[in-house]
Amino acid sequence: MAHENAELVRRIVDRFNRREIDQALEETHEDFEMDWSNSIGPLKGVYRGREAVVEMWRSFLEAWEKIRWDPQEIIELDETRLILVNHVRMRGRGSGAEVEATGVQIWTITDGKARSVKLYQSKSEALQAAGLSG
Repeated sequence: MAHENAELVRRIVDRFNRREIDQALEETHEDFEMDWSNSIGPLKGVYRGREAVVEMWRSFLEAWEKIRWDPQEIIELDETRLILVNHVRMRGRGSGAEVEATGVQIWTITDGKARSVKLYQSKSEALQAAGLSG
């Protein structure tokens, strides 16, 4: 089951990378929650439901001409949760500013679909949130 969850998250990330937001969200529950409250960016907040997530991503894509998440590591926590460590590359629309960072999220998967994702600023922060030492 955990391996299937990792593949599900990889598919979702791949679809986000291709800007196929609606197709990515087909892999989520209707009440999917995207918790970006730990973000240091302007779209910091918690987005509940597919419609809210689509609006957030559209706003995000307006600001960034290019964005790519490259999964670096997946840590299976249990049958429903995993940590995803990404290398993130973005280029600002208009400014052309290049940004690279490490992004870390905890994904929760139930009944074969993503239930939620929460952003963290570091792997150790995510491990701590999961109840493991970082």
